[in-house]
Amino acid sequence: MILRLVNEIEYQIYKMTPDKKNTQRFKSILDVAAKIFREKGYHHANISDIAKGAGLLKGSLYYYVSSKQELLYEVVMGGLDLYIASLRKIFTSIQPPDVLLKEAIIAHMDPMDIEFDMVHVFINETTNLTDRYRKQVDNETNRYKKLWIEILEKGKKHGIFRADLDTKITLFSILGMCNWTMRWYVPSGKYQMRELAKIYAKTILNGIKVKS
Repeated sequence: MILRLVNEIEYQIYKMTPDKKNTQRFKSILDVAAKIFREKGYHHANISDIAKGAGLLKGSLYYYVSSKQELLYEVVMGGLDLYIASLRKIFTSIQPPDVLLKEAIIAHMDPMDIEFDMVHVFINETTNLTDRYRKQVDNETNRYKKLWIEILEKGKKHGIFRADLDTKITLFSILGMCNWTMRWYVPSGKYQMRELAKIYAKTILNGIKVKS
């Protein structure tokens, strides 16, 4: 009864809130959903568990999202937004392309420590989105990849990276190596994410830089 009353009060506040995504409650729902999606996988997760974890009645959760599919989309976009925000900071730097690439790899892996569950879901559950949502995610992902390609092409243009470098394949190699880390990484393990990022960056740069 008390939970129902609290949910009803929150709903009245929600109706007066112009953007539900800017509310702390919405953020907490995404955090819970990301954790459950990561632990159970999208298909085995259910709305009831997410609502309970967020301290809501199942019906109250639908005040914020229309379906589990929309909830997955919001979690995935949250992870993608972290990546884009991290990489955009790199573009304010006037450092040479090899330094920018190192910083980009670190920036790509930093969110894995900040929002482990959300990033894990973005990497592993995006394929479960329907075409409607997947198209929007793909559009943003392509924008993100273009930022990387720009760094790699700039490095070739300035003679820092090898002239025969296939920038697209190189990008896939970088993202593949970094993203695979989420399958085995343990936060309490030997290396922190930033340390791994530096190791990866050194490996990549050793392979693509022009030898002096």
